[in-house]
Amino acid sequence: MKGITNSDNQYISEQVQRTLKIIVVMAGREIQGISPSELAKLVQTSPTNITRALANLKEANFVERLPSDARHWRLAPKLVQIANSVSLNLNQAQLQLQQDQQNYSLLAI
Repeated sequence: MKGITNSDNQYISEQVQRTLKIIVVMAGREIQGISPSELAKLVQTSPTNITRALANLKEANFVERLPSDARHWRLAPKLVQIANSVSLNLNQAQLQLQQDQQNYSLLAI
């Protein structure tokens, strides 16, 4: 992994890494969703691990069952809300930097 030193490896959790991979695999499937069995194949893990991860992600409001087909899952709006919050904060910081640059660029009289 990028940025991980040998001393950091002791903190890497297989279960957490698998859950993060599940989130990445589910991205872009918000309309049709994905079944736990397909998810297990794509993540290369057991259906039991997928069921456990989905239950935890659902508890955190990160995933939800597809309204039109309860056998399929999709990412919940919470992740998009988090991404939107990051984007908003970055845009505000950029505006502040632009304002600072403009203020410092003014010639003193």
